[in-house]
This record gives sequence, structure tokens and C-alpha cells, in this order.
Amino acid sequence: MSTPSEDLVIALYRLGLVQRSIARHALAELGSQGFTALAVIQREGHVRVSEVADQLSVDLSVASRQVAALVLAGYVEREPDPDDRRATRLRPTPAGTKVLTDSHRRMVATAASALDGWSEEEVAGLASQLERLREDFASVASPPTRQEHAA
Repeated sequence: MSTPSEDLVIALYRLGLVQRSIARHALAELGSQGFTALAVIQREGHVRVSEVADQLSVDLSVASRQVAALVLAGYVEREPDPDDRRATRLRPTPAGTKVLTDSHRRMVATAASALDGWSEEEVAGLASQLERLREDFASVASPPTRQEHAA
């Protein structure tokens, strides 16, 4: 007999199927990593690649590759950092904003279709519980910050 925590872990593994389905239907232009990186750039405004890496909890090299692909696709522009001439900041292009908006709209439509038999209260409850789960995991499983590494 499994414990509730074990059942949860198995259910979370199976959520990979949901993520892949959403990516297939809604994120054709970007892929899931590109979508997430572009969403950070859109939300945060003029950011450095290091800030994208921090927000995504990925290595700087991973974020750099994702950003380079977004620049190559015309979804992100680099501009000089006014605070440090050696650095650049990132901002979404109008094409990047459009593809992000379109992808988000398709993701919501895909989710709404899959959850058609659910009540609004059930969907809201699931969203609330998933956010609680994310926050609790973030509080215990967050990687050390750069300041913690330096100490």
C-alpha cells in the first residue's frame, strides 16, 4: 500500500503527459523552454540573461542558449545595459509579445477543453492547490542563491 505522498509523486510524474500535450498544441513556435524564458523577459522587462537564469532556476549556459534561440527567432532583442556598458539587457520584440500572447491563449483553450466537465470551483481549487504545492516546494527545494554560494 502506498502513502499519500507516494501517490502524489506518481501523479506529478504523470503530469508530464499534460505538459507535453499542452506544448504540442499550444507552444509550436516556442517549445516549453522558449515559452518560459520569453515569459520571464516579458514579465520582468529589461533583464539580463543572468536574471532569466535565476528566475528559471537553470544554469546560466542553459538560459543563454534559450535566449540566443529567441533572439535568432526575432522574439527578443538585446540592448546595451545603461548601468554597465559591458552587459546587455533583453526585451521582447513585438513579434515576441504576439507569439507569447497567442501561445498563452492556445494553452488556456487546451486546458479549458480538457477540463470541460469540471466546475469552475473545481478548476479554481486545483489551481489554488497546485500553487500551494509550488510555493511549498520552492521554500524547501530552492537552490542556494549566489550569495549563499559565496559565503
